[in-house]
Formats: sequence, C-alpha cells, structure tokens
Amino acid sequence: MAFRLSSQRTAIITLTTIGAIASTITPVFADEGRGKKSIYDTPPTYSHTTTTTPTFADTKSPSLITTTPTPTDRLAAEIRKARLFLHAHTVLLQKHIDLAFSKYLSYEHSITSTISSLAPPKSSEEKVVPGILYVAVSAMAGSIVARNRMFPIRALTPVFVGIGAGWYFLPKTTRNVADLVWEWEKMVPEVAEKHLLVRRGIEEAAETSGKAVRDGRRVVNENVSRGRSIVEGWVKKG
Repeated sequence: MAFRLSSQRTAIITLTTIGAIASTITPVFADEGRGKKSIYDTPPTYSHTTTTTPTFADTKSPSLITTTPTPTDRLAAEIRKARLFLHAHTVLLQKHIDLAFSKYLSYEHSITSTISSLAPPKSSEEKVVPGILYVAVSAMAGSIVARNRMFPIRALTPVFVGIGAGWYFLPKTTRNVADLVWEWEKMVPEVAEKHLLVRRGIEEAAETSGKAVRDGRRVVNENVSRGRSIVEGWVKKG
C-alpha cells in the first residue's frame, strides 16, 4: 500500500515536471514568417534581359581618338604662323623706327638749342651778320699777309687774326662760342688741362706785353717830357 502511494507521487511529480517543460517550449514551424499564401495571388513574372557585349568603339575614350588634319586645317595653321611672324617683325620694326626718330628729335633739339644759345641777347646792339663778314674778311687778310711766310705761320695767322676780330666785332657771340668749346673740352680732361695751360700762358704773355707797353709808354713820355723841357730851356736861353 505504501509502495503504491509512493509510486503515484513519483508519477505525479514526473508528469508535473514534463508539463512545465512542455509549456515553456515554443514550437517552430518551417512556414513561419512567410505568411499564408492566397490562392488568388498571381504568379510572379520573369523578364528576360539580353546582355550585350561591349564593343571596342564603346569602351574607347574620346581623348584617345586621333583625327588626321585635313589640307585646309594645315593651310590655316601655316597662314596663322605666317601672320604671327609678320606681326611680330612689324612691331619690332616699328619700335626701332620710333627709337631712331626719338634720337633724331633729341639731336635736332640739342643742335637748335646750342645754336640759339650762341646768338647774342636781344637787348644787345651786336649784329651777327655784319660781324661775321668782318671776321671773315679779317681772317682772309691775315692769310694774305702771311702767304710768303713759313707753313706754321701761314696756318696760324688767319686763325689768330679771326679770333681777334671776333672778340672785337662780336664780343658776346665769341664769349658764348668760347664757353661752348670749354664745355666740350671738359669732357676730355687732358684737352681741358692743355687748354688751361695755353690760356694761362696767353694771359701771362698778354699781361707781360701790357706791362711792357705801359713801361715803354711811360719811358717815352718821360723822354718826351725831358726833351721838351730841354728844348724849352734852349728857347728861353736863345
């Protein structure tokens, strides 16, 4: 009796345990998640696509395509080169012409300004035209006077006579010419030094000559005065 009760208890516990385990397990079906299919659904349609094999012309890049220039294109390119060459040389020639013309204008302005600076001022009474004629006649007279002398004298006499006549007839113009020559000589230091030496020698010679002339005049005046006094004494005694 006791064995039967224990067997029944064991069976009850076993069934209870199996029921608890079975209640916790969820059955998984193969069709779960697909949903129930309707018998009225239309069957899926399949589209047949054709694959085309790319050709060489389709895969080739446009940058790799080379075209042969036509004769017209080559002629246009040569004409363009010739036009650019002609334009460049024309511009270069124009620049050279402009530069040469600018130099010519500067030289012309320098010459005209130099010549105008040699003329005497308008306020002076010095006349250039008759003065130049007088200087030329004086130079020719000097050459005539020294025609029978030695060659250095024949060459230098007209020059010195002309310079002296210029200082006498055209003093201001001659001064302007001398200043211009001095400006040119200063560009060459050696020539300027020689000029200064010659000028200093001429000034010293002129000063010595002037002193000698003054001394001679004084001696002559003294002798004349002495002679006059002697003559007057003779007249008084006479």
